[in-house]
Amino acid sequence: MIRRVPEKIKIDPSDTKQKFKEINIKLLCCRYWILDEWDCFDLSVPFWRIYYNYIEGAKIIFQNQLILLNENTLVIIPPNTAFTGFLHDAEKPGTFENIAGRKFMLNDDIQSIGSCGKVDHLFIHFTLGFPMDYAKPGIYALKKNAEQEILLEQIIQTCIRENHFSFFHCLKINAFISSCLLQIESILPQAYPIDQRISLVMKFIEQNKNRSLSNQEFANMVNMAPNSFARLFKNCTGVTIQQYLAKKKIEKALDLIHHSDKNIDEIAHECGFADRFHFSKCFKKSMQVNPSYYKKNLTLV
Repeated sequence: MIRRVPEKIKIDPSDTKQKFKEINIKLLCCRYWILDEWDCFDLSVPFWRIYYNYIEGAKIIFQNQLILLNENTLVIIPPNTAFTGFLHDAEKPGTFENIAGRKFMLNDDIQSIGSCGKVDHLFIHFTLGFPMDYAKPGIYALKKNAEQEILLEQIIQTCIRENHFSFFHCLKINAFISSCLLQIESILPQAYPIDQRISLVMKFIEQNKNRSLSNQEFANMVNMAPNSFARLFKNCTGVTIQQYLAKKKIEKALDLIHHSDKNIDEIAHECGFADRFHFSKCFKKSMQVNPSYYKKNLTLV
C-alpha cells in the first residue's frame, strides 16, 4: 500500500506565507542606430533609457558632469532626467538642436562608421511602473561586465536582423535591463506596500487614459468621499490625482510620438484631449516645447 503525502505539502511544505513584488518591465523600444547628429538640450522623458555606444564620440552633460559613451560603459537614465547630449570633438554642444540618423544595417561596418565621424547607438526605452518610475533623476554610468557583454551582442544582432522580437529576444532584453538596475539598486525607490484603493485607481487610469476622469468617479470606485480620497492619493503618491492623470496622459503621448507613426491629431485624440490645441498646450507646459517640434527633432534618443 502506498502512503501518500498530503497535496498541501506537495505544493508548498512551509506554513510561512510569502509575498512577492510584481516586476513589470514594459519595453517601449530597443533599437540600434547610426547617429549622424545628436545635439539636444535639457532632454527629459517619462520613461527609463539605457544607452550603449561602441564608437566613442557621444557625450552627455548632467548637472555639470560630463559622461562619455564608449564600449566599456553602459548609461542608464531614470525617467524625467533632463540632460544635454552632443557628438564629436566639441567641448560643449552647439547652439542648435539636431538629431539625425538611421538604423544600423547588415552591410554596415563599424570601423567605417567611426572613420566618418558618426557613432553607433543602442537605445532601450522602458517603464517599471509605480514607484520605480519615480526614481531620483540622474545619469548612471556603469562598467560593463562579462554577462552584459554577451547579452549586448545578442541584443544588437537582433536589432540589426529582426523587425519583430520573439519571447526569447524580449527575455534577453529584460535580463539585460535587470542586470543594469541591480547595479543602481541603492538609488531606486523602496517598493513599499501601497494602499489597495490607490492601486486600484492607478490600474484603472492606466487602462482609461483616453477618458475624461473626475475625482468623483475615482472616489466612487473605492467607496470614499472625493475630498477624503484626494487626500489619501496625495499622501501616498506625493501628487494630486489630477496631476497624476495629466502626467500619465503626457507619458502616453510621448510613448506614441517616440514609438508609433501616428500624427499629432491622432495622438491628441488617443490620449483623451479635446483637440490638438488643448493637447499642444498641455504638452508644452510639461515638456517646454510643442509636440510638433518634439516629434520632428527629438525622437531619435
